[in-house]
Amino acid sequence: MSDEREIIKSAGGYYRLRFQNYNKITSKTYKLVCEEGKCYVMKKTSLYTNEKYDFLRSQGIDNVVYPIQNTMGKYVTKKDNQLYYLMEYFPTVETLDEIKASQMNNQLIDLHLNTYYKKQLSPKNSRKKMEDIYEYLQYKFNVIEVFIRTLESRPFDEYSITILKNYHYILDAKKTMGKLQKRLISDIKEKRSVNYSFVHNNPKLNHLINSEGHQYLISLENSKVGIPSLDIVKFYLETEDLNIDKKEIIMNYFSHYSDDFYFDYFCFFVLVYYIKGIVIIDKDYISSQSFLYASSAIKKFMSTFDLNEEK
Repeated sequence: MSDEREIIKSAGGYYRLRFQNYNKITSKTYKLVCEEGKCYVMKKTSLYTNEKYDFLRSQGIDNVVYPIQNTMGKYVTKKDNQLYYLMEYFPTVETLDEIKASQMNNQLIDLHLNTYYKKQLSPKNSRKKMEDIYEYLQYKFNVIEVFIRTLESRPFDEYSITILKNYHYILDAKKTMGKLQKRLISDIKEKRSVNYSFVHNNPKLNHLINSEGHQYLISLENSKVGIPSLDIVKFYLETEDLNIDKKEIIMNYFSHYSDDFYFDYFCFFVLVYYIKGIVIIDKDYISSQSFLYASSAIKKFMSTFDLNEEK
């Protein structure tokens, strides 16, 4: 924040509090302590955050932490072209990430099912996005194939062997993604009616807090209304290294939907993430490590969700 001391000092007037000191937690977040010793969090935010919290409040959502309303009845305060909000500070409660993953999944279910509305997929907008993704994937797979052919034409070494041994997992992903994308495009053409929900859009485990036996979502700056599966894509990627039964947790989420569209969407975009993450440069050890990570992750993902089976 520009002149953060002045902004923090002026915040007291907007919230009728007298702050004694503060500590900078991140580039956007501050811990404030008032004269009575109570702690608060001030966070720099974005333009539409106030409307987001207004919407959630209007829907009766009770599993998010709401900012404190200022003297004007707003969740967000503007000072010197800076937007910020103030909320109660919750001390860290040590919880195993494996437990928090299950709790996060439950809170996302609650958020999505209590904010959804039905909307037809739009061929005009959705199909264009899918076509853009298709063009990118075609380009990326072509680049990967040219790279593979280059490796095959030269003497093998420790790097090329690693890549060539794992290339078939990339081909498996390509085949599966083609099927998934075909089904998604068919849904779009049919103008299928699907759920649009309030999507957190950044469901990291440290964006879930525990207080007095209840869990609450925080950090909603990136949230939006969209296909709820998007949160589960990011949730899977956030928790992929945890030793939990991801299939049980995630299929429990999708059991709330009778339409395969949501699961297809989830699978397709997880695979898109892995393919986009493959780095191909002239440094063999970097490309080798990138291939190894992506192919291992793809192998694990497709095995977990039985994507190698014909559908």
